[in-house]
Amino acid sequence: MGLTLWRWVAGVTVGCGALAAALLPFPESVAERWTAVAPEPLAGEVRRLTADVGRTQAAVRAYRAATGLALWRSAVEHSDTMSVRIDQSVPRAIADGVRDVAAEQWRALGPASAANAQIFVYVDSTTVPRATTTATSRRPLEPRRFVDVSFVLPQATDGSRCVALVRLGGATPAHVDALRRQSLVGVCGFFAAFGLPGAGVRQWLEATDYRSARRSDWHVALAPAIDASAVYGIGATGGRCLTGEPGACLDVLGVGQPDTAARSVTSGSPTFVLDGLATVNAGDRARSRSELGNVEVELLMSAVREFGAERFGRFWRSETVPDAAFGSAHGVTLDTWTRQWLTRTFGALPSHPTVRLSYVVWVALAAPLLLVVAARPRERVLCEGWPSRDR
Repeated sequence: MGLTLWRWVAGVTVGCGALAAALLPFPESVAERWTAVAPEPLAGEVRRLTADVGRTQAAVRAYRAATGLALWRSAVEHSDTMSVRIDQSVPRAIADGVRDVAAEQWRALGPASAANAQIFVYVDSTTVPRATTTATSRRPLEPRRFVDVSFVLPQATDGSRCVALVRLGGATPAHVDALRRQSLVGVCGFFAAFGLPGAGVRQWLEATDYRSARRSDWHVALAPAIDASAVYGIGATGGRCLTGEPGACLDVLGVGQPDTAARSVTSGSPTFVLDGLATVNAGDRARSRSELGNVEVELLMSAVREFGAERFGRFWRSETVPDAAFGSAHGVTLDTWTRQWLTRTFGALPSHPTVRLSYVVWVALAAPLLLVVAARPRERVLCEGWPSRDR
């Protein structure tokens, strides 16, 4: 075998590659990130700052909820049967308008009872100042909003009623207009329409901070589709649920683990106040991340819209575990229905490529023909017309 040009080039290339791999200091591979990577001292300070800000915001929300709850206890009698209670701090000039707005949302729930829920509206324009060394500084610690709504669960009220604490930041017509654009029922809408949840459903909801029952405006029609980019908010477990892995939807909802409620109780104090931003806990437990993104708050609301109030009420008041209660009331398991609901919400996933029988037949017919064409001698055609080397 002689040393041809191609063999010489290949040998030189392999030798240079081996020499480079042995001598050059290749940098370590770094995972790709969408943002710049901060140095570790700075990243640690950012984490601590984020944790401190979160605790501060939770403390402010807890203070607002405690203030509103104290006003509710002083204004409401134990035998009160009103669905909407207007505090005396609300001026008479806007009291009727406020009552009409709250009553309209209450009536939209359908056959709702005030025995297990109530809307309490009050005015509180005070601010929580920042901690500062300057005595004259009154910069507020929280953003100024026209309306703040918190939902206090029955274990923190009188044991039987979920109370929506509606705080108005002022008494102007603008505050009443903002009230019309705000949901005043939230999780309390389920208590008003279906009563107290059964033991199985209650343990599941408490363990998951009522994430699946944050919205109760099932009378409002939803758009047929949401933003396509919302699917990227789903976590890994939520993705397995969407793709059809058995049992994954129960895992993402916190259903199916017998010790879910026990872990929730031992890891922190039970939830007693909910709002649209986070969960306020007495033990300052960190807010659990939803694997289904922002759509999980619409889960049970969508079940009411699809199956009707009567069938959903049987599930809500059931004493058994959620999966069995859902199947008994609706005729479909919670795992299957959640997957179907996610498919309707985010759209069906593209199907995997399949091999059709027609493709196999065409390849079987074309392969022999291609082999015959490839096997035909081509040397005579290529050399015809060229002068012979012997001449």
